Parts: sequence; C-alpha cells; structure tokens
Amino acid sequence: MGIFSSLSNVLKSAQTGTGSSSVGIDIGASSIKVVEIEDRDGVLTLLTYGEVQLGPYAGKPIGSVSQLTPQQEQAALVDVLRESAVKSRNAVFAMPLSASFISIADVQADPDDDLSAMVRIEARKLIPTSLSEVTLDWAELENNSKDKNERTVLIAAIQNSAIGRFKTLQQFAGFNNAPTEIECFSTNRAIGKKSNLITIDFGAASTKMYLSHAGVLNRMYRFNLGGADITKKLATELSVEFEEAEQIKLETHDGDKYDISKRLYEKQYHHTLREFKQVFDDYRNDGDMTFDKILICGGASLFPELEKQVADVFKLEVEHVNPFDSVAYPAFMEDTMDIVGAGFVPSIGSALRPFG
Repeated sequence: MGIFSSLSNVLKSAQTGTGSSSVGIDIGASSIKVVEIEDRDGVLTLLTYGEVQLGPYAGKPIGSVSQLTPQQEQAALVDVLRESAVKSRNAVFAMPLSASFISIADVQADPDDDLSAMVRIEARKLIPTSLSEVTLDWAELENNSKDKNERTVLIAAIQNSAIGRFKTLQQFAGFNNAPTEIECFSTNRAIGKKSNLITIDFGAASTKMYLSHAGVLNRMYRFNLGGADITKKLATELSVEFEEAEQIKLETHDGDKYDISKRLYEKQYHHTLREFKQVFDDYRNDGDMTFDKILICGGASLFPELEKQVADVFKLEVEHVNPFDSVAYPAFMEDTMDIVGAGFVPSIGSALRPFG
C-alpha cells in the first residue's frame, strides 16, 4: 500500500473511515483551505471551513504564489485550523498535482496477466526521474481499445521529498497517519460520479484539466499559468500594488479596469484553453463519448468573463462547481457558499473520502 492507500480505491472513492467527522486540507500554491464535515444520522453536514493566505507568511502580498519554509507552512496550517475551530483529528490531505507525476499507459497483456512488473517498466519510460526518488502506485482503467490484449493503466508517482514534507506537517498539526492523495482525486470525488465529465481548475499557479468517465479519473493535464500571473500583469498596467490588483480583479465588474482584466484573462488562457480543447477532442473521439457541459472551479474561475471564454472555445455549456452542494449547511449561508465554493473543491473532496 503506497501513499495513496490503494490508488484503485481512491479512484473509485470507495474508502471507508472510522470516525463520524473528517477534515479535508488542501495545501495550495497561494493558500491553505480546510473543511470539516460530520455524519449526522446519515446526513453529511458542514461543521466549519476556513482559508489562510500564504503570502503574508513569506512577506508577500495576499493572493501571491508563495513557497514557504517548513516552519512557515506549519504556522499557517495551525493558524487556519485554530481560526476555523476545527475539532476532528481525522484528516485527509490533498497534495498539489505539481508534487506528482501522473500518466496513462497502454500495456500489451492478456486479461489474466499480472501487471505489476509491466507497470514498473512503463513507469521507467514515463517518469522523468529515478523510481527510487518517488513512491509509485497504479490502477487499471476501463479499456476502450478494440485490442483485447491491451490493458490501460493509470500510473501515479509522488516525490518522496513531498511525502516527507507532508508527514512532518501532519505530525506537527496532530494528524498522525493522515492519508494523503493527489488533489485531482479529491477534486474528482467532490464533483461526484457523473457519466462523462470535463473539469477545468483555474488555480493561482496553474491550470488543470481533468477528464473522467463513470466517476473514474482517466486523464489530467496541467499548464503552469494561473490567476496570480494575471494579477501581476494587472498591477503593472494599473500601476498599483499586487494586493490592490487582486482586489480589483475579483471585485470590479464594469468600467475600464474591468475591461483590462477581461483582456488579460483572454490573453492568459487563450493558448491553454485551445490546447485543452485539442486534448479533449482526441479523448472524446477515441472513446466515442458525449459530453454535455464543462465544470470549472478554482479561485481564478470567479472572474465572470472566464465562463464565456471557456464556452466559446469548447462550444459546450459551462457551469461552476459548488462542492458544498454535497453537504448540508444553514440556508442563510447559501449565497456565501455559491461565491467561495469554487475554491474549496479539493478540500471538501478530501474531507468526503472517509465517508465513501
């Protein structure tokens, strides 16, 4: 059993936990987000949630991408847990996709063959580092190929250095033996087991696209361009500080400043979205699949014009993900959940893991 506590189970969201409450912790590029949920007589209920910006811990502005020292990261995690009044010691950590390598491989093998040795051979071809530097896991996917002797596997590897970092962080915060999973699996769980889904996560440091079939993640792609890059450019054009530019980007909905933000968004994501569209078309055509809509999430997705930009490229309906729809919470919080939900997808997805 690797860092994923059996990747096959993670893919199918079939883990069963022992506690009645669970905390999902998403260590992002610009913030740490936490969500605590509880099973109350069969109803998953939101207990608390919170977010802490990482920038100030590194002497940077709010909203900026920040690489913290272990001590700074520990302090940030403790602060958000305390301020959110988290009680449970049953936690699941969502690890950044950037700390991992994930790929799909087609292996020539009979239906009854043991794939373990074959997967390691494929992994050596695909993973751009020594296998001694990573923790390797894999799971077999549904094979859509006409070749009955071809089997499709998802190969995932996490840097051992990242695993060590997370173990230290967990121990410092009092979460001993907390499972860790790559954020794409947390996101997929939060979205739910719908038929064919395309999800695009617009984060602060990167943009990721996930393709899933029948609730199982099949493909994922990442570009190292994110919302923080837009904020930097906006700050330069408006001759303002980064933090003010971030506020303008999120809160200004008309006028000249909004038009500048719109132009920067279009330029920033032009190439990325077209690359994603090509990958999506190939995937859809190879599997002869139909897709009704695209789901978008991540903090940068809250800019109103981005939804239209995605729709124009993919020629599909676009819908924001609100992961809080999967849990119960007071009715007066609905408007808030609609606003903040897009940024809490991995954290609530990881919190849901113990409940299957």
